[in-house]
Order: sequence, then structure tokens, then C-alpha cells
Amino acid sequence: MRTRRVLLVDSVIWPPGLEPDPRRDVCGWFSRWTPKSMPVEWHRVGVESDINAFRSPAEWDGVILSGSPRDAWNDDQVNFQLGEWILRCRDAGVPVLGVCYGHQLIARVLGGKVAPHPQGLELGNTPVTLTPAGRISKLFEGMPDAFDVLSSHSDEVSDLPSGVTTTVAGTFALIQGIQDSKQLLHGVQFHPETDPETLRLIWNPRREMWRPRVRFNLDEVLDSLKPTPWGHQILHNFLHHFVQG
Repeated sequence: MRTRRVLLVDSVIWPPGLEPDPRRDVCGWFSRWTPKSMPVEWHRVGVESDINAFRSPAEWDGVILSGSPRDAWNDDQVNFQLGEWILRCRDAGVPVLGVCYGHQLIARVLGGKVAPHPQGLELGNTPVTLTPAGRISKLFEGMPDAFDVLSSHSDEVSDLPSGVTTTVAGTFALIQGIQDSKQLLHGVQFHPETDPETLRLIWNPRREMWRPRVRFNLDEVLDSLKPTPWGHQILHNFLHHFVQG
């Protein structure tokens, strides 16, 4: 079996002054869910790297865009360049999976609307439901119609153009998953790559800053996080059906 080359665009921004910690390996958060029978060569590029570092889409068998504190609705050069590169991947037939910020950026570049959520932050265990399009998508093969995920976002995709389909629905952020008409660009608002320990690792240095900003008990939500094993199936399916397939 040919080894597949997968690019992870790492958009995570860590607060300054943190001690080194091997658990902050963003590429590792995704690569650990690789099917054991599938040979994959993972590559990581920081989102703010020169766009040439992303190389030609034709060099990759699949691309994953990570989550980020960055705002996909912001008119900055990074968003413009990465958005154009996403379209180049689609035109080259390269499958892309966007997570959280990546999901929002895919929606924006396809003509959707991304904006801050009027109710602010969605954090922690979140129930979501597959739409009719999601139930027949290979990205969610073998998954139940309703399942629990881990969320961490304050922006949302609030509107989609024709040709882009909602695959997962929620009650806080209504559009929790999308796919384009070619089924090459996929996005999920939640974090299938993470687990309670990793989400707490991300949030521990941010707790003090965010406590006064939210309408719920931030510490209680973070300290009571529960595993969400169905999320990992999404990564398995993306690699198995879209990258390998």
C-alpha cells in the first residue's frame, strides 16, 4: 500500500511564557487516530508560515486545518492566503478537513458567512446530530445519528451559499458540519482530535482571562469534561475514505 502524505496546517496559538510540554504537539493530536493499517507520512506547517511552505496541493494526499484562536472572519493576509490555497486544493482534487477555525475558513472561502456567536463561547461536551446529508456521508460512516463532541469556539458559520451542505447540526452553533458539492472540502465546528486532558491543557493558561467573559462556570465545565469517542471516528473516516480512497 502506498504511503499517503498528509499536511497538518497548525493554527494553534499558545500564550507566551509557557514551559515546554510534549503534550502540546498539535500534529500528534490528529496523527494518533491514524488507522493502524494505513501508512501515513504526516507533515506540519504553521499557519503563519510563508505560503510557499505549504507547497503545491498536488504534493499532498490530504490536508487537515486545525482549530485556532484566530478569527476566520477577519480580513487579514493569513486568512486570504490560506483561503486561496484551500480552493487550489479543491481544484486539484485534494481532500481537506477543517476543524473549528479551519471549518469556518472553508465556509467563508466558499461564500458562507462567519461571525462571532451572539451568545459568546461554546465550550465542553456538546450534543450534535447528523443531517440527512451527514447520514450518507462517508465522513460519518459507522456513527450514530446523534453523538457527543468537545467544543471550544466563540465564532460560528451562520449562513451557507448554495452548493454547500450542512452535515452536522447543533443547538448553540446550528451549523456544526459542512461539505462542498464535490465532497472534497469538509468542515466540523467541534474538535474530533481532542480529549478532556488535551482540552484542559489548552484552556488552563486561559482560564483566568476568560472567567469574567462567560455566563457559565468555566472551571466546572472544564473540570467535568467527558470523553467523546465518536469524534475520533471522523478522523479515521477522513483518512480511510478520502485520503486513502
